Amino acid sequence: MRLLIKTLLWGAAVLALPGVGAPYGVGWLLAGRFDHAVAHLAVPGYLQVVRRDFHRGWFVSHATVVLRPIGPLCHTKPCPVITLHSRIDHGPLAWGAEPVSLVPVWAVVKTRADLTSLWPRYVFSPAPGPLTITSRIRWDSRGQANLSLAGATFDVARQKPVAHVETATVSGDLQSGIMGRRIEGLELDWPSFSLVRQSAGHLGWRHVHFQARTAADGGLANRQLSADSVTLDDGRGQATRLTGLKLTTRRPSPDTTAVSLRIDKLVLPDNTQGTLIVDSRQHGMRALAWATLPSRWTQLGGWSGGALNAPELYRDVVPALFPPGSRLRIGRFELATRDGAIRAQARIHTPKDFKPPTGAVGLLSQLDAQLQLSFPRPVLRRLIQRTLGPAERARPGPAIDARLETLTARDLIAPVDDGKRYRLDLVLHGGQMTINGRNRAQWRSLVEQLQAAAQGL
Repeated sequence: MRLLIKTLLWGAAVLALPGVGAPYGVGWLLAGRFDHAVAHLAVPGYLQVVRRDFHRGWFVSHATVVLRPIGPLCHTKPCPVITLHSRIDHGPLAWGAEPVSLVPVWAVVKTRADLTSLWPRYVFSPAPGPLTITSRIRWDSRGQANLSLAGATFDVARQKPVAHVETATVSGDLQSGIMGRRIEGLELDWPSFSLVRQSAGHLGWRHVHFQARTAADGGLANRQLSADSVTLDDGRGQATRLTGLKLTTRRPSPDTTAVSLRIDKLVLPDNTQGTLIVDSRQHGMRALAWATLPSRWTQLGGWSGGALNAPELYRDVVPALFPPGSRLRIGRFELATRDGAIRAQARIHTPKDFKPPTGAVGLLSQLDAQLQLSFPRPVLRRLIQRTLGPAERARPGPAIDARLETLTARDLIAPVDDGKRYRLDLVLHGGQMTINGRNRAQWRSLVEQLQAAAQGL
């Protein structure tokens, strides 16, 4: 009997070793890899790691990482921070994880982040729930994670009411490489979102889906974004609506990305509407810089607010968009409207010795570029009408005719198809500008005139 009891005790000890001893070893291993894994969260020029702490336990460890958006992602000074709080249940059995892991793993990590901390000057009532990410690090050290942001309805205020927000639950899946060193796959679903400003305006979308996969060189470059509808309305009659959006990017070779955009129906503020198709290819450019361009453009005032004259545009934004040696080619731009198709092709080569310019003239003087535009006559007339002064708007017809005649006489536009369409062919090379085959020695003053006229668009 004693031998049997001893055997049972030794068996219990052996069986308890993986459940008791192994978690301690896993915690020790994770603590050693923590700093290296967190370092991969930083994105130079956009996101920095402010603080990281790891408190190792026997069965459970806790980690805190504080991130700060910087550069174009920082909209207020000082830049806000977002804190990631993680509970790490050690494998191989991870008894305390929710839900319980029945498959042996290195660890189960549950991370929570309060996204409202990115807007510290605003009050959210009631406060929306945190972003939750539950990750499982498998024995091969690769990760599988589920993301969730619960649906909510809340108001946003800053001394007085600012906006009302309604959002459906955001869900997603993420696959990561060894010990989370890189993201290898991401899929997100956002069924609906609506933000109605208290003063005026509305931002909303329905059925947004995003997925990304790694390219041949290992980067997360093969992406697809789709949406049933998107609405951007400033509440002052300037609304843009998109239906059937599909944006696809792929990386055919290192540092080269091909972009394809399809919009089944695009309605612009002047009621120009139609199907939009854009195909382009870029080399050496940064996707994050282009992704943050709309918000930076709005901050600088947009067309009417004089963004084209803002020093920050040329000092900060342009160098990020066009790094030295980068290339952009738009092989096809076509907006099929009821008045005919707006078509364009363009290419831009940035020299390797490119210097941040101080204005539009300094920028164009350095670029090697070509732009080909073709407009239906009714569309061009509407664009000209938006640049008319108050006195001219009283009788817009004659004023538009006079502008068209002047532009044609100066060979800035050329009529085609018996005047049903107009074209523009602009070439920049070696600090010289050619428009429709004619050298423009005074192109710098022409650029300044266009900058002034752009505020009416």
